[in-house]
Amino acid sequence: MPQCSWTALAADSKNHHLVVAQVPAGITDDPLALIGRLVEELAPTGSFALTAQKETGSTTVFCAFALATDADGLIEAVNAREDNLHLGWASEHHCRIDKRAADAIASAVLVELPPATATPALTTD
Repeated sequence: MPQCSWTALAADSKNHHLVVAQVPAGITDDPLALIGRLVEELAPTGSFALTAQKETGSTTVFCAFALATDADGLIEAVNAREDNLHLGWASEHHCRIDKRAADAIASAVLVELPPATATPALTTD
């Protein structure tokens, strides 16, 4: 299923599933692209949306899924743990992506990570 806008899925969050990945600075230039490529490789069957928020020292990537089974695929891939920090989602899981995990993701999706720079590129809607 194709990616849709973050606004569309977040507006009905009580029926959707959230996976949050914290990516420290220096891991990859584009955390959103790294996680997005992994989601694409997992081939979700329902709608999904991605967005990211740059913070001091890290980037948080938010992944919303219409189907629990699609969220489960990412949860397993990144070893996310249940944590309900953002009220209103049907389920919510969090993980931290370290260099080893980023390299494993890059290998799994057959992409080469460029060296990290101080400012990751983000795309949000």
